[in-house]
Amino acid sequence: MGKKDAAALFSSYIIWGFQPLYWALLGDIESMTIMPLRIVFAAMFSVLILALQKRLPELKAVFCDKSIMKLLVPAAIFLLADWTVFIVVVNSGHILDVSLGYYINPLILFAVGALIYKEHCGKGQLAALFVAIAGVAVSIVAFGSVPYISLVIAFNWAVYAVIKKNVKLDGILSIAVETLIMTLPAIIFMLLFKRQELAAIPHSSYLLLVGSGFITALPMFLYSRCVSRLPLLIMCFAQYLAPTFNLICGYIRGESFSESQLTSFAFFITAIIIFTASQIIDAKKNRGTENGNQV
Repeated sequence: MGKKDAAALFSSYIIWGFQPLYWALLGDIESMTIMPLRIVFAAMFSVLILALQKRLPELKAVFCDKSIMKLLVPAAIFLLADWTVFIVVVNSGHILDVSLGYYINPLILFAVGALIYKEHCGKGQLAALFVAIAGVAVSIVAFGSVPYISLVIAFNWAVYAVIKKNVKLDGILSIAVETLIMTLPAIIFMLLFKRQELAAIPHSSYLLLVGSGFITALPMFLYSRCVSRLPLLIMCFAQYLAPTFNLICGYIRGESFSESQLTSFAFFITAIIIFTASQIIDAKKNRGTENGNQV
């Protein structure tokens, strides 16, 4: 795993993890009014970056490539679903439901990576997986019922990640295409259903709404940069960072934590520690083997 890819992955999850605090600043604006504006401004930000890099011809070429568009169109649909559910649930005061969904998702990615992509799974990774499963089990029991919203979030992002795994495309190009695909439907939705709400947006919120494009596109760019180059087993455990930060946001915003939620949180932190330790040990062994072969 390259240092730049690792930095991009870690940075994307930090931004996603603390996004609820940003959306809270727009709390007086309805979620489904924010959503289409978020798409439009994210597309504008992505295209602006490509224009500054003088890469707009590349963008046009991607839209003309049917093999790539067969992947990016469904990717855009699943991404739209994720953004919509996320912002609606967060702004309705249920950050912990979102957090549980993103805690479940890595388990799905782990299974896909091991079973479909035949990625190597060491003893340390398996131990971390079982600890994480225990944490998810505690969380589900605490709900007292099937956490449907969390499961929708978990499976939706897993499908998106698998699609993006097969897209061999530069990160900023990928997110530019995906947001542009969503832009026309977003504009039509605003014109048909949100004209009054858009007119009522206070002037003080304009800058935050424009910034939503940046805060949306940047982590997607970083994620797209590394997702096709990193094993899903790495991606799945890195994803525990975002919901952990979501929990912190929930605490900051006044959501209460039950004893069972704190217990499951401890399981997830333990799983991350075990996984990280196993990666460090494996890296040292590999370096030792390489040095031995060079002698």
